[in-house]
Amino acid sequence: MTWSKERRLDYIDWRLFVHGEVQRDDIVRTFGVSMSQASADLSAFEREHPEVMSYDRSAKRYVPARAKYRSCRGFGDSNVLRAISLLAAAGHPMGWRD
Repeated sequence: MTWSKERRLDYIDWRLFVHGEVQRDDIVRTFGVSMSQASADLSAFEREHPEVMSYDRSAKRYVPARAKYRSCRGFGDSNVLRAISLLAAAGHPMGWRD
């Protein structure tokens, strides 16, 4: 798997962890990839982590499958979240500013 795809999968996990949802458009805007690539990334995340998220048809977005989402790719540790906020403050695209 490429480094860039790993980052997009991390981003999906981060969105579920922090915001409780993720849409294809979030991935497209953040990484500048096509809608089909964003769909492929969401499918890859589902294959890698089955039963972690589900698609909410009425809201047209993916949401955590459980009420309390636990990161499956390492988020939750205060050091990781601090690093993301520092990157965002510096204007770096890996800061995933919303």
